[in-house]
Amino acid sequence: MSEAIVVRAQGLCFAYRDRPVLDGVDLDLVAGEVFGVVGPDGAGKSTLLRLLIGQLEPTAGSVTVLGRSATEPSLRQRIAYMPQAFGQYLDLSVTENLEFFAELHGLDRASSRASIRDLLARTGLVEFSDRRAGQLSGGMMQKLALACALVSRPKVMFLDEPTTGVDPVSRRAFWQLLDQVRAERVAIVYATANMDEAERCDRVGLLVGGRFLRHGPPVELIREVDAPLFELSGPGARARRREVRAFASVRLAFPVGETLKVWLGGAGDEPAFRAAAAALALVLRPLRPSLHDVALRDLALSGAVHDARATGQRD
Repeated sequence: MSEAIVVRAQGLCFAYRDRPVLDGVDLDLVAGEVFGVVGPDGAGKSTLLRLLIGQLEPTAGSVTVLGRSATEPSLRQRIAYMPQAFGQYLDLSVTENLEFFAELHGLDRASSRASIRDLLARTGLVEFSDRRAGQLSGGMMQKLALACALVSRPKVMFLDEPTTGVDPVSRRAFWQLLDQVRAERVAIVYATANMDEAERCDRVGLLVGGRFLRHGPPVELIREVDAPLFELSGPGARARRREVRAFASVRLAFPVGETLKVWLGGAGDEPAFRAAAAALALVLRPLRPSLHDVALRDLALSGAVHDARATGQRD
């Protein structure tokens, strides 16, 4: 990368007692970039973020943020962290929460007032400024959490699945705010299990087995997989999964509704697969893989999941 690195992890390892969680994670991040950390539950996404903010000490490797050790106390004023759990005070109003976090970061009164006015306007919380946080909707709570994280005008943000449990409309509104933050050259590490969100990141890393199995821009990750993906439909398609998986040309097959999604081993396997599908009287349709499809394939082939259903794919 030609730009200055603002977050760097090299050979990052961590274990809880004797259980390894991270095993040699490397990560570089520049200003204005959103890096998505993607992986199944238990992959170590939250642990990685806690290491990057200096909340945990690695068992091996190193982390620097803005050119300093992640554990350096002076960094607290220049970074922001949003954990999975809502971290604001439910009995305080929206404004009182923002004032508290401004004071926590040592902002003077004039700077605090200016920042709070700006954040209330940007997040659409002006008319809710006197409402207690506990009375906000899930989407509004997430906006307040983001506003509290931004009150100190950080240079780097670490967000741990911040939109979990909110509706799609609120999720889109949250990302509209993040796009503004990105445009202001704030670097963002964004942990998520939502592939629609992952596709909005500049780069994505698939965290499997304690390290990034693959990483890069979402479009490139999709292009790297040269194996064909098909949908099989027709009467009883879902029930014929075992037969389909037995075809020599099939690498993976999993149900989606009443259909089957099928990954082949390579482009050369397509003729044999078409003939086998025709023999079963099933309708075959080529699909353009999404990032979700590719991540699911990588997880299944890596052994991180024993079956595609284990990732939460809805049947």
